[in-house]
Amino acid sequence: MGQIEELRAFALIVEQESIGKAAEQAGIAKSAMSRKLRLLEERMQTVLITRTTRQWALTEAGRQYYDHGLGILHAFDEFESQVRNENLALKGEIRLSVPLYFGQVSLSALLLEFAKAHPEVRLNIEFSDRLVDVINEHFDMVVRISNLQDSTLIARKLCETRHVFCASPEYIANSAPIKKPQDTQSHSIIQFGSTKRPKWTFTTPKGKDIIVSLTSSMNSHDGRFLIGAAEQGHGIIRVPDFLAEPSLKSGTLVQILPNYKHKTKGIYFVYPAARYLPHRTRALMDFLREGFYKDKEH
Repeated sequence: MGQIEELRAFALIVEQESIGKAAEQAGIAKSAMSRKLRLLEERMQTVLITRTTRQWALTEAGRQYYDHGLGILHAFDEFESQVRNENLALKGEIRLSVPLYFGQVSLSALLLEFAKAHPEVRLNIEFSDRLVDVINEHFDMVVRISNLQDSTLIARKLCETRHVFCASPEYIANSAPIKKPQDTQSHSIIQFGSTKRPKWTFTTPKGKDIIVSLTSSMNSHDGRFLIGAAEQGHGIIRVPDFLAEPSLKSGTLVQILPNYKHKTKGIYFVYPAARYLPHRTRALMDFLREGFYKDKEH
């Protein structure tokens, strides 16, 4: 058995925290997966995983081997995929999870365009804000809006997002002026979520945070409903820029206090480090990224 195969088997065992589960995912017998680990430890001349009938833990050598090995697997799979699939038509399933509103507003048209261009690819897409388990739920790739911390996943940045503060032109014209963050306290507040007394953070051009305590006049977990409420003049809303962008472009909403920024969050493509990334998945990732920025240029 080659060293890459040994490394891949070991990474799978670590991710599943079980020889049995790793064997099931790999489609081989538990005894065969156990033998792979034993042969690897014999070749390395060290124990990588301590295991008894009740306990399972990586040794320090095992942790180092796993951490460094992920990069090797990723580089090998990427190289092999490019060589083998460069001239092949894309085909097969891509299981994908994207945030609900970002996916609908910013990615849905591109996903349909990709599907039309590659009819032999079957897209299986979950539009949801739940934090899916990329590995155990067998997603090929997910899109996440967050500060990533999971070292078992590889992330490729798509873009950044930040909250913006908006209201309709009619509301602004018929309400007290808003010249500083504290002025929002005398206005109607449309709040995402159920918090009745939200605290909004406004960041000055010099990077200082101003926290303003507010009282909401309307609450909902549906971002599109809140956008509609703001467009009809029910008050001020704080939403991600990608959700407000269509309304800002059409003029049904205008940004208030534009010099006071909100801290950005990254939006990433995320996929398992130790799993082979099919050429079709990488092609979709590249297509979405290129299409996203091309759309922004217009």
